[in-house]
Amino acid sequence: MYVNKWAGFSVSVVCTCSAGLAYCFSLYSNQLKEAFGYDQRQIQAIGSATNLGGYASIISGLVYDSMLGWDGRGPRITLLIGVIVNIFGWVSLWAAAKGLIAAPFWLVLIIAGLTCNGGTWIDTACLVTSVRNFPNERGTVVGLLKACVGLSASVYTSIYVGFEEPDAITYLLYLAFIPAIVVMCSTPFVNFVPYTQKSELATRPQFCTTGGRFLFAYQIMTALAIYLMTTAVMDQSPSFMLNHQTRMLLSIGTIVLTLSILLVPIGSGGLASQHAQPHGDEEDGIEAARARVGPLAADPHICPPGQHAVTDEHAPLMSITMSDAVDDDATEECTTPTQDDTSKMADSHSKSAKVSHQKRLGQNDEGRPEPAPSGRAPSAGFVEQMPDMTLLQCCTSLNFWLLFLTCSIGMGSGLSYLNNLGQLVIALGGESDSQAVFVSLFSVSNCAGRLLLGYIPERLLHARGMPRCIFLILISALSALAVCFNAFASLPLLFPASIMAGLAFGATWSLMATLTSEFFGLHHFASNYTFIQLAPAAGGFGLGQLVGSLYEKEAQKEGPSPSCYGPHCFRLSFLLIAMLDVVALVSSTILYYRTRHIYKVEYQELHQHDEDMQHPHSIPNFPTGGVNMGHISSVSDSETLSS
Repeated sequence: MYVNKWAGFSVSVVCTCSAGLAYCFSLYSNQLKEAFGYDQRQIQAIGSATNLGGYASIISGLVYDSMLGWDGRGPRITLLIGVIVNIFGWVSLWAAAKGLIAAPFWLVLIIAGLTCNGGTWIDTACLVTSVRNFPNERGTVVGLLKACVGLSASVYTSIYVGFEEPDAITYLLYLAFIPAIVVMCSTPFVNFVPYTQKSELATRPQFCTTGGRFLFAYQIMTALAIYLMTTAVMDQSPSFMLNHQTRMLLSIGTIVLTLSILLVPIGSGGLASQHAQPHGDEEDGIEAARARVGPLAADPHICPPGQHAVTDEHAPLMSITMSDAVDDDATEECTTPTQDDTSKMADSHSKSAKVSHQKRLGQNDEGRPEPAPSGRAPSAGFVEQMPDMTLLQCCTSLNFWLLFLTCSIGMGSGLSYLNNLGQLVIALGGESDSQAVFVSLFSVSNCAGRLLLGYIPERLLHARGMPRCIFLILISALSALAVCFNAFASLPLLFPASIMAGLAFGATWSLMATLTSEFFGLHHFASNYTFIQLAPAAGGFGLGQLVGSLYEKEAQKEGPSPSCYGPHCFRLSFLLIAMLDVVALVSSTILYYRTRHIYKVEYQELHQHDEDMQHPHSIPNFPTGGVNMGHISSVSDSETLSS
């Protein structure tokens, strides 16, 4: 029995609210510095180690991909491994800080990496499973789940302020066991459902539609983000004198709002997944298929002069594609479909629906992973599917490395700001414990960026065919602007600076995951997605070391004190990072020009899918799983995208 997709999605949202604990580093960095007697460069190295552990998720991706055929057990095993790693890492760091174990600097670095590596297993299991369950809303799904990862720091900051402030060392135990309890309770509900559920075909009431449920989830996350921002400002404002009991109540409010996402599955058919079996007149369905294939075959924009349309009787009726969308030099023989061909295609649709969905997800008839073909596959409809590239193929793709470079610099900029926020506040004249409000602002803005850049590009792609990569250019420009702003900020200006940096950082996260699935396919999505997460790790570590070194030089100019005071302490660092952000802007622009043609065809396919979703009963045995978005050439055409 499969568990309801919506139940799995809702608990995945709750789990991912515990998957971004690397962003909490500034809460306990000062106390770690005192406990271990480290200088700023060593603390910066620990912060970079937590980032590296939080993004070094390739092992979790490979493990997940190795269990693709295990629709339920695969994601659950991945989650349980994450729980074990999370507990071990945080308990070890707490014990080292308390002096219960003797930990040299190199061992502290390893432990710091493990503290946040558990979150990568949680993120991989929840995000990849949800994207595979809702492939036609991948941008929306990624935006929601990545927003929750971004909110992690703010959620756990609220818990810290309400229950443990200022004892940040004991707070490490909260980070060890609260996520473990949440994930353990959620694990039984996370599974991949290899068919369209009955609830996905609902057209009324609005809340019960697929779009309505996602919109409700967005509203909950938006309300949570606003609540967290409001409580953070109240906590730091002299106008509000919040006592300990009030802070505890505000923390409880955070927990209640977070758990309200569990209302999303209401009215979706119970805990067990219900297979969609729409009833319609089969003859009407066949005629609808003929009506759709005929005009498309005669359309010169779909099938150019001198070529004829090719149909595959095993292709989903709603997955009409264009055979030479990517490889303009490729020449393929086409033949116009006859009446008998279209009749066979419609007649066989009900039998091939599940098979088609499995093929789109890279599985064979038994639901097991199917290896990618080495030769050029026959065209399936009017557009061949976009390559499901392996990790090795991605490593030889220029597009992959352009995306990697852009994300590395863009998110490295945000991480260098966040990890040095505690010292930046002190340098600008703030109190040592006043960085919590800026961490919350960054976290909430991070969430907003992930939500907005998951939802807006998806809707514009469905409505107008606007390439998603355009937004990567805009966000790269915003990142450069935010870093320049930080270089000349005073303490009051850190409020807008934190918002700008958080927006740019979060938006890049949403775009990175979604673009990876579109450019390189869903078959190896877990491996490819977790590998490209090394981009922010590399950027965070490299830029972190740059900032730490320049900060130490400025501090040495002021005397033997390890601390630096004044706006000049970080100015040169941020100006150099701004120059690198310009490089990211150029690389994202090149990536856009190399991939913009993909979205012309994807828009046609999505538009057809949206029409079919409005009238699912017009097609007998509505196809399971929807359209395979992100799919413009066959596997063997990967060199077209990587050349």
